[in-house]
Amino acid sequence: MDILFENLADFRNWLEKNHQSSSGIWLILGKKEGPKTISADDALKEALCYGWIDGQIRKVDEYTYIKYFAPRRKKSIWSKRNRDFTEKLIREGLMKEAGYQAIDTAKENGQWTPKLEEITEEHISEFTQLVQENQLALEHFSKMSKSIQKNYTGYYFSAKQEETKKKRLAQIIVRLERNLKPLDPL
Repeated sequence: MDILFENLADFRNWLEKNHQSSSGIWLILGKKEGPKTISADDALKEALCYGWIDGQIRKVDEYTYIKYFAPRRKKSIWSKRNRDFTEKLIREGLMKEAGYQAIDTAKENGQWTPKLEEITEEHISEFTQLVQENQLALEHFSKMSKSIQKNYTGYYFSAKQEETKKKRLAQIIVRLERNLKPLDPL
């Protein structure tokens, strides 16, 4: 379902009514010259209040794009940016019970503060060495934005066991061979 919200109050009302029953929605967001909509950042902050998170983003046309919002999965790692947002939302008294529950779950299962906090150039360099065995994957990886490189690198290094790292590397190589970003469907 694609929905356009012109103001934050409308999105907040929608979340209040649907955050427990909906599996997710695509928000229509306007670019600078596009229709008047809420911003992606404001939508994210509101979603966090209800235990939701943003995800994939797709261009619709020269004036709009859509971004997916859905309930946060229990094993979803919280980025520093989203943790910072939630702390501010709590201080401002905006956090809802569902948001508190998502935070508590993340703190209980270790997803609130992941072991690998920040991906450095050294991490990316080390990961690039692993990808070098596959020329096509390496070529695609090297042309991707720094944020996508960090995403793939972080996914690999966040594995705790060597066996898991091997499986993740194999999965990543397949995706890179196809020039896919982390959230693109296979």
